[in-house]
Amino acid sequence: MKSPRLPVVAVFLLLAACSSDAPPTGDEPIGEPTTVTTTGLEGHMIRGPVQPVCISDQPCEEPFAATFHVKRGGAAVTDFSSGSDGYFVVFLEPGDYEIVPAAEAPLESPEGQARAVSVGETGLTRIELSFDTGIR
Repeated sequence: MKSPRLPVVAVFLLLAACSSDAPPTGDEPIGEPTTVTTTGLEGHMIRGPVQPVCISDQPCEEPFAATFHVKRGGAAVTDFSSGSDGYFVVFLEPGDYEIVPAAEAPLESPEGQARAVSVGETGLTRIELSFDTGIR
């Protein structure tokens, strides 16, 4: 005669594996779905002057590659970097922010050069920000 224990054990293990108390495996969603932010800022960073005396027909500004901090009401929101061409994109909720160059940025008093910006209600808000190198 066969023992009924094996089917009972198999059912018990199957129920335990399906229990909500089982730790997540990494494949199932946890919590509520999140909203993806589709608004933010897009544009270019410029720094200048790049030489002590600006000469006609010669650029006195250049694209600015650096790291920037985003603040809202004085609180840190996120950081982003501009590329070697000065171009950047950062996704943010609509509202008012400050963009602050990181302390190591090649500028005069980078943390004192905060720029106020506003993110629109839809899409990416295009901006160009200019920063002072302190070269004179």
